[in-house]
Amino acid sequence: MTKRSIVVLGDVNVDILVRLPDRAREGSLAAVPEPELFGGGTGGNTSVALARLGLPVAFVGMIGDDLYGRDVRAGLEAEGVDLSGLCVTSEYPTATVIAIVQPDGDRVVVVWPPRGGAHTRLRPEVLDPRQIEQAAWLHTTGMCLDQRPVSDALLRGMRIARDAGVPVSLDLNLRLELSEGTWREGQREAVEQAVALADVVLGSGEEEIVPLTGAASVEEGVRALSGGRRTAIARLGETGAFCAWPGGEATIPGFSVEVVDTLGAGDAFNGGYIAGRMAGLSEPDAVRWGNAVAGLSITRVGARSAPTRAELDEFLMRV
Repeated sequence: MTKRSIVVLGDVNVDILVRLPDRAREGSLAAVPEPELFGGGTGGNTSVALARLGLPVAFVGMIGDDLYGRDVRAGLEAEGVDLSGLCVTSEYPTATVIAIVQPDGDRVVVVWPPRGGAHTRLRPEVLDPRQIEQAAWLHTTGMCLDQRPVSDALLRGMRIARDAGVPVSLDLNLRLELSEGTWREGQREAVEQAVALADVVLGSGEEEIVPLTGAASVEEGVRALSGGRRTAIARLGETGAFCAWPGGEATIPGFSVEVVDTLGAGDAFNGGYIAGRMAGLSEPDAVRWGNAVAGLSITRVGARSAPTRAELDEFLMRV
């Protein structure tokens, strides 16, 4: 296993989780449980997943100089994540994600503020090129590609990594549902630039890969994204994942688990997949790790519920 860090460049926030009662089972007067506060953000969640799987991780991003920002920092530090690249602003608040979790584990997500949170203010010039050049892997997220200056920072980080021969992965995280299914200004152009710089592109099949590629099916969209040049992975929920890479493709089944909370499942998948690649696994086997880590995470509450490496190993021995 590498001693060099995985650098995660992207967003971090707090999640306020509200779990709705099952009124069909408990009656119309069922009480709503008290809201719960967790660390969140696609970049932060993936960082924690990787750290729990035993990999050295550095997170690069921006938080607000506020109570939520301090909570975010403390949570990442407690997981052993290197925060030397974490920036703080007093002008913009740390973003808050309010997640309404349905009785079946599915959720509705609201982001506040919808534009201009602290994570969007990361500037290209604050990146430390040496940190990225010396990394074992760079992972980033399309969540930050619809607003500037953070989109410029992400693209610069990806270019630095690519020039240095550092593998780069991109989770699309288009979140088109937040803009009624339409692309936000400058978003598509930035996403296309990021895809061109990535060695691995991950995303939800129907919600992200199909809209991005315009393909008639998820499989066609994955093949188009791969293009024989990179790995492309469609996360398919309980079905598993479909993966195409130069020289091959495969559908990798998921695992049957009891769903408690699906928040952060994609981020957990990313951590499992990258950990698999760092362990020298083939593409299908690394995707299987991604499926397993995501599967274990959704049996628990919160977006940062990824398992430890020992828990992953034990789970894979049983299934």
